[in-house]
Amino acid sequence: MAALLGSLGCFLSMRYELKEAVTAGDTMPSLVAVLDTNFWLSTHVTSVTLGYSAGLLAAAIAHVWLIGKLLGIRKDDKDFYRSITRMVYGTICFGLFFSLVGTILGGIWANYSWGRFWGWDPKENGALMICLAELLILHARMGGFIRDHGLHLLALMNGMVVAFSWWGVNLLGVGLHSYGFTSGILQLLLLFYAIEGGIVLISLIHRAIQRQVYSGKSTDTPAST
Repeated sequence: MAALLGSLGCFLSMRYELKEAVTAGDTMPSLVAVLDTNFWLSTHVTSVTLGYSAGLLAAAIAHVWLIGKLLGIRKDDKDFYRSITRMVYGTICFGLFFSLVGTILGGIWANYSWGRFWGWDPKENGALMICLAELLILHARMGGFIRDHGLHLLALMNGMVVAFSWWGVNLLGVGLHSYGFTSGILQLLLLFYAIEGGIVLISLIHRAIQRQVYSGKSTDTPAST
């Protein structure tokens, strides 16, 4: 996964950062005063970047579990899949902590710069969506509403929420956070949603078939005397 994500990151950097920097030079204009560097802004950006990255990392690791189960890879190695589940759970906990702290720091920065802590801006709502989604996952897990399969499915769907909140809301072009627009990102986001949605659907179908087969075998087993 490290090699795969690292290679993907290199390609994304070439597509959206390095190529533009080499051909057009530094295209980052002078920041307006409200975005000028200060303590709350720097801590907010650092925290939410760590939190959002952890949400995407948890989704990436969840792919290993889901695709491994679909393809029957190491199907008898329970410790392997149990370790992946622990990784995903821990990464979501890490991501929730930094997303929550970063969102609060963002509110402090907004109060310092704009005179209000929260204004239901699309970007702020996106940050709240990530925190609520990860809280839902952890509470559902601790409450016994989901087991391993449900945890990984929700972790994957949380990655979709992170992608929308990180990049998707920028495409709306409204609110005080209407910056960070990237040309051509909409098509990639839609492709990402389609692939992830397909994996979720296939995994649910596979799980349902497995349950039917298992229940059929249980019914066919003769009762013990």
